[in-house]
Amino acid sequence: MNIKNNIIKYISSNNYKPMTKEELALEFNIDIKEYRTFFEILRDLEKEGSLFKTKREKYVLASSENLYKGILQGNKAGFAYFIEENKSIADVFISKDRLNKAKHKDTVLVRIILDATENRSAEGEVVRIIEKSKTPIVGTYKDSKQFGFVIPDDSKYGFDIFIAKRDKNGAKNNDKVVIKLKDEVKNGKSPEGIITSVLGNKNEKGVDISSIALEFQLPYEFSNKLLEKADTVPQKVSKEEIKKRHDFRDLFTVTIDGEDAKDFDDAVSIDKKGDNYILYVHIADVAHYVAKGSALDREAYKRGNSIYLLDRVIPMLPKQLSNGICSLNPNEDRLTITCKMEINHKGKVVDYKFFESVVNSDYRLVYNHVSDILENKSDYYKDDFLNNKLKIMEELFEILRDKRKNRGSIDFNFVEPKIILDENGKAVDVVREERRVANRIIEEFMIVTNETVGAHFGYMEEPFIYRVHIEPSKEKVLQFKNIIKKFGYFLKGQDIYSKDFQKILEEVKGKPEEMLVSTLLLRSLSKAEYSLEPDIHFGLSSMFYSHFTSPIRRYPDLFIHRILKNFIHNKPNTKNMRAYLEMIDEVAHHCSMTERRAEEAEYEVTDMKMAEYMEQHIGEEFEGIISSLTNFGIFVQLHNGIEGLVQYSQMKDDYYTFNQESYIVVGETRNKIYNLGQEVTVKVIDASSSRRQIDFEFIN
Repeated sequence: MNIKNNIIKYISSNNYKPMTKEELALEFNIDIKEYRTFFEILRDLEKEGSLFKTKREKYVLASSENLYKGILQGNKAGFAYFIEENKSIADVFISKDRLNKAKHKDTVLVRIILDATENRSAEGEVVRIIEKSKTPIVGTYKDSKQFGFVIPDDSKYGFDIFIAKRDKNGAKNNDKVVIKLKDEVKNGKSPEGIITSVLGNKNEKGVDISSIALEFQLPYEFSNKLLEKADTVPQKVSKEEIKKRHDFRDLFTVTIDGEDAKDFDDAVSIDKKGDNYILYVHIADVAHYVAKGSALDREAYKRGNSIYLLDRVIPMLPKQLSNGICSLNPNEDRLTITCKMEINHKGKVVDYKFFESVVNSDYRLVYNHVSDILENKSDYYKDDFLNNKLKIMEELFEILRDKRKNRGSIDFNFVEPKIILDENGKAVDVVREERRVANRIIEEFMIVTNETVGAHFGYMEEPFIYRVHIEPSKEKVLQFKNIIKKFGYFLKGQDIYSKDFQKILEEVKGKPEEMLVSTLLLRSLSKAEYSLEPDIHFGLSSMFYSHFTSPIRRYPDLFIHRILKNFIHNKPNTKNMRAYLEMIDEVAHHCSMTERRAEEAEYEVTDMKMAEYMEQHIGEEFEGIISSLTNFGIFVQLHNGIEGLVQYSQMKDDYYTFNQESYIVVGETRNKIYNLGQEVTVKVIDASSSRRQIDFEFIN
C-alpha cells in the first residue's frame, strides 16, 4: 500500500482527530529531511479532492465535510452549475455570490448548502479553487478611445474582460484574440486581462474555426523540427522490405472513401470459396514508419486522434505520412497489416490470419459512385470485373448486417446534416447527407475486422486496448422509457439489452417520429471509451471490440498494430509486465480524453456554422419538430437538422413551465401544452455565430 493510501486510511479511522501537516508527519514517523516530500503528498491529496484543509490548517476528509470535487460550468447570467467529477451527484446550482472568485471551467471543491428537491437542483458554494482553468480565453476585441474589452466566444464565462490600452498588443476592433487574465475574477465586476495573441479579424476566412481550435487547446501545427523528421521518411517502399512481407499486390484491391478524403488507411479485397467469403482488410502499417518512443510517436500520442473541423483537418500525423507513404493511394506499393477472414453464409468468422503485407490498390473508389452502381443508378466505373466484386461485397455486407441485427446490435440510420461552405469558408447551405449502401459496406467490414482482432487478444488474455461501451444508466433508461411512452412505444422489464433498443428503432422506422426517437435513444446511451480491461460494447452487442482499422487518425489503432506485429513475429510486448499494464491504462485514458476533446470541438464548429447560416435567414419561417424540453425553453429541430431554442421569455401568450414528470410544457393560464415530437412552425428571431446560438419563436 502506498503512502497516499496509508494517509487516507489513517484519516478515515474513527479515532482520527484533525491534525496539521506537522502533526501528521510526526504520526507517520517522517524524517525531518523528508518533510518537504511528505507535505507535497498532502497537497496532492488536496488537489485530488480527497483531503480538505480547514481554516486552522488541519486536515480532514473532504467527504466528511460534505465537499465534492468537480468542474464549474458557467452561465452568461453569472451563476454556474457544478458538475461532480464522478457524476455521483446531480449538478449543483451555484449562485453568483457563492462562486468565491471561481470561474467557468475551474476545478473546485463545493459544499452542498441546500439539498435538491423534486422541482429544484441542490445549491452549493465554492469553498476552494483546486485548479484554475488553463484553457485559453478566446474572444472578440471591442475598441474604444480610452480602453477596450473582450467578449469571450464562450458565453458561459458570464463576464467581459477589460483591456487597458497598453495591453491590447496591436489588436483592432473586431479582431479575434487570445486573453490571459491579469487579476482574479471579482463577483459582479469584469476582470482585467492582457491580449497575448491576435488571430485576425473575425470575418477573415478560417479565423472563426482557428479560434475554436485554440479554445480547446488543439495542437494546431507541427513544429518545424518534427516536420523535418517527417521529411526524412522515405516515400517509396523498398524492395528489401517487400521481400520480408506477404505479397498481396496481385490481389484485386480497392479503397472506398468520401470524395474529399486524402488519407486512405483501409483497403479491401474479396473472393468466394464455395458458399464462404474470403475478406481481406488491409490497414496501413503506420507502425513501420512511426517507431515507438520516437518524436513522431510522442506527437501522435499527444494529439490522440485527427480532428475534422469542416473545411480542415488537424491531423494526428504530418501529411508526409497521413497523405503520403502511409496512405493506400491507387497504383502505389504500400505496406499494410492484413486481416484475412473466411466468413460463412451465416456471418461467422470461421478462420482468420494476420499478415505483415504489401498491397497495390487498383481503384480509389468513392462512396456515392459505388452506391449508384449497387443501386442500379449508374455504371460510373464501367468495369465489369469491379462491378462483380462490388456485388459480392454487398452480399457479404447484408449477411454481416443481419447477423449483427439478430444478436441485438443497435444500428442507427441517421441522415446527418452536412454544412456547405463557400470559397471564403462561410456557411451557405445545410443539407441532409444519408448513409448509403457503400458507406455501410465499409462500416460493416471494419466492424467485423475490429471484432476479430479484439476477440483474438481477448481470448488470449493478452494486455490490450479495448473499445468498451458500458450499459446505459438506470436513470437514463427510465427517462427514455417515460418519454417514448408518449409515442406509444414501450421498453419492458428491469434489465435492458441492446436488442430492446434495436427493436424500438425498427418500430419507429419510416414514421414521423423516427429521427426524434433515434436521437433520444442515442442520448440515453453511455459514451464509448478505451480501456485496458475488456468489457461489453453495448451498442454493438459485442464482448471483445477494438479499434484497429484507422492508425493514420487514431492512436489506439497504432498502439494495437504494435501489439499485433509482435504477435506475428512471436515477440514479447514487454519485459516489465506491471509497468506495461500501467502504460496501457494511461494510453487508454489519455486517448479517451483526446477523443472527447475532438468531439466537443467538432460540435462547437458545427453549432457555430449552423448559426452563421441562419444569420442569413432571420425573419424567415420554417417547419420543425420539438426535439427537447428544458427548464428554460423548448428546442426545435428543422428538417435540415438545424436546432434552435424558443425561450419561455419569448412566449408572450402565457407563462409556461416545464413539467418534468409528464415531460410536457404547460401554459399556466390557457393550459396550452407543448409535447416532444410535436410539429410546429417557427420564425428565426436571432442567430449569432459568435454565441453559437439560434433563437426561434412559435408562429401560432
